[in-house]
Amino acid sequence: MKAQHYIKKVKESKEFKEFIKSDPKAYLCSVFFVRDFTEGKNETQVDFFSPKKKKIISFKAEGRIEKMLDKKAQTLENKKFIPKELKEITKIDVDEIKSTLQDEMHNREMTYTIEKVLAFLTTMDEKPVWNCTGFLAGLGLLQAHVDDETNTVLFMDKKSLFDMIKFTGQGMAGLGAGSGPSLGVAGAPTGLGGVQAQPNMEANFQQAGKRPAIKIVTEDEFKKAIKTQKEEAEKAEKSEKKAKKK
Repeated sequence: MKAQHYIKKVKESKEFKEFIKSDPKAYLCSVFFVRDFTEGKNETQVDFFSPKKKKIISFKAEGRIEKMLDKKAQTLENKKFIPKELKEITKIDVDEIKSTLQDEMHNREMTYTIEKVLAFLTTMDEKPVWNCTGFLAGLGLLQAHVDDETNTVLFMDKKSLFDMIKFTGQGMAGLGAGSGPSLGVAGAPTGLGGVQAQPNMEANFQQAGKRPAIKIVTEDEFKKAIKTQKEEAEKAEKSEKKAKKK
């Protein structure tokens, strides 16, 4: 399914019509997907930004449409941030993301199996970009960014689950509050690459009686983070290839 299928589904719902009637200037800003290839548990979330409230309003789009609690949009430095509007018509089918990532992994001589993909579709440099995390067999994590228009992998890096835990400093993170380059989405604390590592964190926050703010980096922050991560990934690949030749 393509993102527009879920966007249309949300927009045709009673919940969305009630929301947009009271907030007509709200606009689509992102779509978040969880695709589990081992247990088949999928999640989809469509996000809208409200200029009036200065918040992001999210709707669960798998099964019955459900409006979630509003969340603040802010940068990693807790500064207010206005996400860009996301166009409804995109080219990549969410079910194609896994094969796109696997092909690029093959090109980089990475022989891992992707068990789950979390993809966050947003606008960067005036075009839609898929910000992905792949959960690999053996506790590995794959970070990648895919250009929707060309289906080109802009960035890719592999990390272990333990690297991510150490990086966030607060256990395994997902989306919303924390560290690492995140584009932001409703639902849970932030992880590297702006993707949700634990989709069930939402229930945990509700039980705890608190919900973190969404963390969204500016374009300059995002580009700087991508450049740094790309340089580190290239160094790691060179070292790995040298080790194989010995």
